[in-house]
Order: sequence, then C-alpha cells, then structure tokens
Amino acid sequence: MSSNHNPQNDSAHDKEFFRTFGMVLGALGAIFAFCIFAANLIVPKAGPSEAEKARLEARIAPVAQVITDPAMLVKANTSTVKREPLTADQVYAQACGACHTSGVLNAPKLGDKADWSKRAAANGGLDGLTAIAIKGINQMPARGGNPDLTDDEIKATVKQMLEKSGV
Repeated sequence: MSSNHNPQNDSAHDKEFFRTFGMVLGALGAIFAFCIFAANLIVPKAGPSEAEKARLEARIAPVAQVITDPAMLVKANTSTVKREPLTADQVYAQACGACHTSGVLNAPKLGDKADWSKRAAANGGLDGLTAIAIKGINQMPARGGNPDLTDDEIKATVKQMLEKSGV
C-alpha cells in the first residue's frame, strides 16, 4: 500500500482555509458595524422627557403600601384628611343609631331613662360613658365602629343621647 500524501498540499489547503475564514469574519464584522450604525440612526439619542417619566412612574406605582413598622404605622394613621366636625345627630345616624335605636346586643335604647340613668351612675356620668364609647365595651366597637370620629364628636353625641333619654 502506498501513501500519496503531500505535505505541501496540506499547507496550501490550510492557507486557503484561513484566507476564506478571514474573509467570512471580515464580512460578518462589516455587517455588525453596519447594524450598529443603522441602529444609531434609528434610535433617538435623548431619553424620555420628564413628563413621560412622570406618566410612567404614575402607571407603575404600587396600588397600596404595607406598613409593618409600628412607628411608621402611627405616623401614617395621624395624617388623616381634615374634615368639618359632625353634629351629634350625624354621628348618631352613622355610628350609634344602628344599635341604640333597637337595643341590639343589650345596648341601652335611646329614650330608656331607667337604663341610661343606671349606666350613667355606674360609669361616672357623661365623662365615664364618653370614655366607654371611645374605647368600646363588650360587643360595642371603639368609637362606634368609626375610627375617624373625634373625642368631642363622641362626647356631644353621648350628651345628646342622655338628654333625649331624660337623664
């Protein structure tokens, strides 16, 4: 068996391969450079305007915020919107009337002088009943279930309920 292998033929073949490979890499590099140049022409240089940034921030803003730090929670709760004070009739209609009109859950009914007199005497009169209304008692929630009510609104309402009950 004879071998017809020519080492010069391999060298020529290697040179041809590297020349062709170099031309392909050069062509790819030229295409890459052209793409970069074209992209720079198409894409604007400046970023979004401040108005566009503001609209974007408004669109992606979180819907709510969860506060777990007790100090921050207290701070967040104190920043309520200012409103006009409610009258005693408005407070009674919103928070008190549901139970005190019908006597639900053993609530003293408006106009029941005996029950209101007994409770006022046992709890320290107007100030004692006001304190109970503010903090809640038994099934009655604090502030009648409306945490936005002020102490003065609650006191005025308790005073009116006592007066309407003849106490």
